[in-house]
Amino acid sequence: MKTKLHLIGLFLLSMATSGCFTNNKPKQFDYGHVENHKYTNSFFDFEMTLPADWVVQSKEQTENLTKMGKELVAGDDQNMKALLDASDINTANLLTVFKYEVGSAVEYNPNLALVAENLKNAPGIKTGGDYLFQSRKLLNQSQIQYDYIDEEFKKEVINNQEYYLMNASINFMGLTIKQKYYTRVKDGFCFAAIISYVDDEQKEELENILNSMSFKG
Repeated sequence: MKTKLHLIGLFLLSMATSGCFTNNKPKQFDYGHVENHKYTNSFFDFEMTLPADWVVQSKEQTENLTKMGKELVAGDDQNMKALLDASDINTANLLTVFKYEVGSAVEYNPNLALVAENLKNAPGIKTGGDYLFQSRKLLNQSQIQYDYIDEEFKKEVINNQEYYLMNASINFMGLTIKQKYYTRVKDGFCFAAIISYVDDEQKEELENILNSMSFKG
């Protein structure tokens, strides 16, 4: 169950405006790749440095985790399930990385995910803050009830680039799991980074990774 919870934020964020878009990503779209502990993406002209010992998930592993999380989030709600299925058309899970192998005997496995969603037919979403507003609505409607979600979204600058930030937390199996959502609209997409952790040490490790984020273009 803890494994499923790790990516709940990713799934709910990525379906925020699903059902609004066309079925195709741009032909030149790049999911990015990791080489020498660095994730690079040519479409977004983006890079991020990863710790050498953290575990990058393959596309197949991410798809399996996504399926598990969707089942947990939707529960018996068929409308929510349909919305989550629709989000697959428009959303690209670019990167998922854990501190430990999935299933390791640890209290909680801190993780980071990068997601991009096509905004082609959602002209009202002009900033990461607009996107988070829609995401917050769906977080509140999901089968998983968060204990706290920011009502207002702060701006945060990383490497001279502006993101909108939303904090959230949920109590699950005796743990208070905290999440931070960083969003930025670029090249017709909402680009999002989501981190999940349970204590300040994990938070610091994840924020050190985020501090390496950089859009070159």
